[in-house]
Amino acid sequence: MKLSVLLVALIGLVLAALAVQVSLAKARHDPVEYYMGWRGYRHPITPEHRITKEEADALTAKGAAYLIGHFDGDGKLTGVVKLYRGKFFFEYLYAYHPNGRLQRARITRAGQVKVLEYDARGHKVADAGTAF
Repeated sequence: MKLSVLLVALIGLVLAALAVQVSLAKARHDPVEYYMGWRGYRHPITPEHRITKEEADALTAKGAAYLIGHFDGDGKLTGVVKLYRGKFFFEYLYAYHPNGRLQRARITRAGQVKVLEYDARGHKVADAGTAF
C-alpha cells in the first residue's frame, strides 16, 4: 500500500514538473515573431499560429495579412503590427505595471491613435473610445 502511494506521488511530481517546464517554454519569445492571426478582443491580444519570416514574406506576395509581434526580455508582448498586402493596417503598443498587469494600450489604426489606460488591478481608468 505504501509503495503504491509513493508511486502515485512520484508520478504526480513528475507530471507537475513537466507542466511547469511546458509553461515556461511557452513564455519564451524571440524579440520579433510573426503570426497568422490572434485570438481575443481584449488587450493585450494573443497572437496565434506562429510563422517564419519567409512565410510572412510569402503572405505579403500573395496579398494576405499577418502580424509582427514584439516581445521584451520577460516574454511580454510590447507591440503588434498587422500588415495587409504589405502595408500597415494597425499597431498596438503595450506598457505594463510592475505587477505584470496591462497599464496602457496605444492603438493606431486608419491614421487615428487611441489610448486605453488601466490601473494596477486591471480595471480600465481611461477610455479613448472604441479600440477596434
